[in-house]
Amino acid sequence: MKRIIKLCAAILAAAAVFALAGCSARTTVTADEFKKQAESAGFTVTDSSSTNTNIEKYLSAVKSETGTELAFISFTSENAAEEMYANIKSNISAGTDGTAKNVDSSAYNKYTLVNGELNHTLVRMNKTIVYGKATTTYKNQMDDFFKAIKY
Repeated sequence: MKRIIKLCAAILAAAAVFALAGCSARTTVTADEFKKQAESAGFTVTDSSSTNTNIEKYLSAVKSETGTELAFISFTSENAAEEMYANIKSNISAGTDGTAKNVDSSAYNKYTLVNGELNHTLVRMNKTIVYGKATTTYKNQMDDFFKAIKY
């Protein structure tokens, strides 16, 4: 009987370890990290910070030869980031019948949309938003960037 209890305990412990192995803690990218990764990927980065009191930092990155665009926005609060995420998501999906995927949690949201030739990726993590837009031909540039910043 003791063997069965020990075996069950070992199986439960192993199951808990394997279940949590897929949950990696994500860290928010900073404006400096965004700029560094974008420039190393060949993007031209512009500081487009505005006078909006909810926005701490706004950077845009463009690869002019391919038309791939990226944007980084850091907000003063998570509520402001959540509102902007909802607004951008609504704008890029309005009037489309493209293929969309959505991941939502309290600190992380990811929305991808393929609409014809255009691919959109929108990610909110805590108080930051990173948005990318690329044609299907150059989608890998956007995907590689999101992998590099671990979003």
